[in-house]
Amino acid sequence: MNFIKILGASGSKAKGIGTTSFQIFKDIIVDAGNVINSLGEEANHINHIFLTHSHADHITDLPFIIETYFEKRKTPLTIYALKETIDVLRNHSFNDLVWPDFTKINLVNTQTPSLVFKELKVNEVIEINDYKIKAIEAVHIPGACGFVVTKNHQAFIISGDTYKNPIIWNEINNNHEIKSLILECSFPDKLKEFAQRTSHLSPELIKEDLKNLKRDDISIFLYHLKPLYIKEIKRDINKHKILKYGGKILVEGDVIHIDNGTIEHNLISEDMFHEIMKINLALSSETNKDVLLEKILTLLRKLTSAEAGTLYLKSKDGSTLDFKVVQNDKLNINMGGAKNNLNWDSLPFIKEDGSLNNEMVAIVCAKEKRIINIKDVYKTTKYVFEGTKVFDKSTGYRSKSMLVIPLINHENEVIGVLQLINKVDNHEIIDFDKSDEKILKSLASQAAMSLTNTQLILSLEEFLNAFVSTIAKAIDAKSPYTTDHIAKVEKIALLLANAINDDKTIYKEVKYTQNDYKQIGLAAWMHDIGKISMPDHIIDKATKLEKIFDRIELIESRFEVIKRDKEIDYLKNKISKLEFEKEVNLLNEYMHFLKQTNKGGEFMDDKNIHKLNEIAKLTYLKDGKNTPLIDEDEYYNLSIKKGSLTKEEIDIIRNHALLSHEMISTLPFPKKYKDVLNIACNHHEKLNGKGYPRGLEASQIKLEDRIMIFADIFEALTASGRPYKDAMKLTQVYDILNKLGNNGEIDKNLTEFFFNHKILHEYANESLSSEQIDINK
Repeated sequence: MNFIKILGASGSKAKGIGTTSFQIFKDIIVDAGNVINSLGEEANHINHIFLTHSHADHITDLPFIIETYFEKRKTPLTIYALKETIDVLRNHSFNDLVWPDFTKINLVNTQTPSLVFKELKVNEVIEINDYKIKAIEAVHIPGACGFVVTKNHQAFIISGDTYKNPIIWNEINNNHEIKSLILECSFPDKLKEFAQRTSHLSPELIKEDLKNLKRDDISIFLYHLKPLYIKEIKRDINKHKILKYGGKILVEGDVIHIDNGTIEHNLISEDMFHEIMKINLALSSETNKDVLLEKILTLLRKLTSAEAGTLYLKSKDGSTLDFKVVQNDKLNINMGGAKNNLNWDSLPFIKEDGSLNNEMVAIVCAKEKRIINIKDVYKTTKYVFEGTKVFDKSTGYRSKSMLVIPLINHENEVIGVLQLINKVDNHEIIDFDKSDEKILKSLASQAAMSLTNTQLILSLEEFLNAFVSTIAKAIDAKSPYTTDHIAKVEKIALLLANAINDDKTIYKEVKYTQNDYKQIGLAAWMHDIGKISMPDHIIDKATKLEKIFDRIELIESRFEVIKRDKEIDYLKNKISKLEFEKEVNLLNEYMHFLKQTNKGGEFMDDKNIHKLNEIAKLTYLKDGKNTPLIDEDEYYNLSIKKGSLTKEEIDIIRNHALLSHEMISTLPFPKKYKDVLNIACNHHEKLNGKGYPRGLEASQIKLEDRIMIFADIFEALTASGRPYKDAMKLTQVYDILNKLGNNGEIDKNLTEFFFNHKILHEYANESLSSEQIDINK
């Protein structure tokens, strides 16, 4: 499949917003504004970077892509750009002043440079795997360009930052392989003149330039919106109907499928998660069938922003689909359901001549049990929409996008069809996307089960697992250092539960059912759900002084000021050479001490605190005044006795357990999952009563809770890739867990059982590095 993943789409930095970067293949990106945050360790696989120009928001991650994963790289990182852009990188970035010149640094154990610059010429085509990438001139700064990317006779254009550019429209008009245009739109119309002066575009300028477009089958996606003006830009985009060609305003996480023009987002939002939970509550609590029919259509339309919709039920004899609810907000129509005022003719599965009815989309959806997504019902030739067109003509309505979903019950029988019409975004009709299909597929299944008068809770399991796992992935994705934590905790917990079930010794009385395993697995996926509210800078705090950056660098620069002043004193004969060298050596010793302290890996004893206090008394000359070498906040963080988090940050971390409890306790679990809440939320409790969030005693913590406690701690201790700690060897892990057991914090029997069972090596061989495995089988 030919796709583009949006790693960053903003025209500026803001909280939670990344600047421009597009991934077009696993090792190919265009621009490098937001790569590390979006891809995490997958950034290690990037081998080819095409740059549109040299502005900071398009190159900001370049140094980190090559430096962060330097040791892992087996292939040079190649940067492709026009000569002017390459010159800027050589002279002002990779120049051994701003950043090391990696073109002179070879890959580990090779004679191959780790970084290669490839100068492009306008209209030059670079071929990589199945991709052909052509540079086209942009109207911006010297060396600015856009790219035409082609794969398997399907192409798209990334405009780069640009003003009005006739080259783009010539390319599109003359190359029918091009399906999509990713076009910059930086400023609102009120700043049209400013956009022109800075060689950017506004919606009005785009509208003017669209006069050059001679095709109506191009999807236009907009990016590079300045965060301060997003609302105004969106308003102007709607006013000028820029998106009438299809497409949307891009955000980080979007994936554009070039072959079919659809777009999806890779993570479900917290708001969407809560909306889905509300729908589940509404459907599960409604017992009146007619009211339930209305609720199903109303709620699912709301979830997908559908302007209208129809709900059909299969007749008792299975020969027709009967209209049950019809809704249209624009026409103020709300028929059927409890109102019982809908008597439209049914749709037959068999036509009067005895042939199959393959012309009506709802019938085909029911017969083939598949979702059907139509961009424009007036342009499709697969189905007949005469009834729809007659309705439109009589009411003045215009049906366009349509999503048709089968309602399938627990016996895999179609009991009805849900038909949604005209997805609306900012008063514009847009296509239903893959995300709509995925969400509705699960929700339609639950609606069907409600309609068959079975307990909705029976269908909630699949739905809940799907969305809980999505939320769990979103939580893990908040930090590149905790990727797969939740999945590994589930794996450890289930390995341990299965082993306990099979045990013939100390756990011979414990037997688990399949439902028990499901409870433990579901609890594992949900145990960190509260972290969805955790600030990223706390989750990823690698050192004591880290905030936006590691402030140890600031302190080191102040030491250099002091050393410079000492050198001046020496050169002016104010101090002897011996005194100068002695003081510089002491300063170097102090700086080394602070760097070690900053790592937070070792316990800060009184001796080290005393030494820190000595250093804190030092001052340096700033603006003619003696200024403390370490300010109050830096001192407070450096004096953390264990780890890298302050007391306040630890309290925030701990609050996730309480929030998890609050969130999970609101979910309507069936009786068979009654223990999920405690198993998930007790993973920070301690048997000695000193845990959190509830401070439970040992008698209140069941074996399944203890399994989760053990799994969470074991995974955290053995995890690799976390900057604030090294991945521990199994002997180290055992010593720590044994100590926790002796202190009455965790179940000592579980530790001994796990470390003496074959599941230890089963997990270790699959999930740990060979260096960590220092315990024999």
